[in-house]
Amino acid sequence: MTRIAIIGAGLGGLTAALALQRAGFRPVVHEQAAELGEVGAGISVTPNAVKGLVSLGLGAALDPLDAAIPRQRIRSADGTPLFEFDRTTSVTDWGAPYLMMLRADLHALLAAAVQANDPQAIRLRSAVADARGLDADVVVAADGVRSAVRAALVGDEPRFTGHVAWRALVPADRLPADLDLAPGSIVWAGEGRSFVRYPVRGGRFVNLVGLSRGQAWRDEGWSATVPVGEALAVFADFAPEVGALLAAAPDGRLTSWGLFTRPPVERMTHGSVALLGDAAHPMLPFMGQGAAMAIEDGVVLGRCFAAAADPAAALALYDAARTPRTRFIQEQSALGADRLQTRHAPAAAPPKGEDALGIFAYDPATVALEGARDAA
Repeated sequence: MTRIAIIGAGLGGLTAALALQRAGFRPVVHEQAAELGEVGAGISVTPNAVKGLVSLGLGAALDPLDAAIPRQRIRSADGTPLFEFDRTTSVTDWGAPYLMMLRADLHALLAAAVQANDPQAIRLRSAVADARGLDADVVVAADGVRSAVRAALVGDEPRFTGHVAWRALVPADRLPADLDLAPGSIVWAGEGRSFVRYPVRGGRFVNLVGLSRGQAWRDEGWSATVPVGEALAVFADFAPEVGALLAAAPDGRLTSWGLFTRPPVERMTHGSVALLGDAAHPMLPFMGQGAAMAIEDGVVLGRCFAAAADPAAALALYDAARTPRTRFIQEQSALGADRLQTRHAPAAAPPKGEDALGIFAYDPATVALEGARDAA
């Protein structure tokens, strides 16, 4: 049997592991951390990704998370309502619900599913700096935007985009009683800045993310914290609700990091190595597609190995199916900031996003593999 090693036990690596297991393989996931876990942050799981998770048998496990959202709202920086997207019709429109949940909850579901199939599938404290040292026929590099494997293969380095993010997960009971905490997201959009909030875990917590650009250089990483006053100053002219949400951040601090990216790759496979997730296509978060693309990658990779006669053919199918789509999404996500963070609120029409581009229609569980070239 083909020996497959996966570097990184994040969402993409675990999705790939589960998809490959369901295809009859026994992948080994190498994770450098001492224990499995994810940061306490919210995540959008859009219909295109949900279809992939359902195809892996996780549909029933997603239901108890109470993560389906009824709507998304966009407001100007001062709070003026601009647009609203009805997500109650998502199943009818796109074939799956639109979910917002904690990243850690989805990660735990994937890890449990992989280990239920093979308790030895995930090796912790297993750092891999060089794919050539692995005892494997195929290596899947799912080791993030700072992928050592990609750096060795492609030679590029992540670059700071000038965008800075702030994040907090706030218990709902810390927030003012008169604050709008209705399910779904609200985005406040202003010049060079945007701010989003959405409840998770049935409304017990509210996920907050602020984004701004033109900031001084800031390192990547989801562990560094800053005083909440820093974000309050950046969003001082936004609606009062934004200030109230920020002021409730636990311990008066927020996680803050710089957003880094790399150029689109010409191909996602190099010899016996496949790039997956942020290692292949790190993208700005303005379409909420980063995790979705990693999930799509993993589902399609499993299908390619199930369909192909040998590893080389499987990797060729994967590259053909995924490189055009991920390149398109990566490019469109980079344009998202200019569409959303405008000086003048986009009053005539919604910013061109996932709905207008048809991104949700894609189904990684059924998309054609042979010669797949349709980006959308």
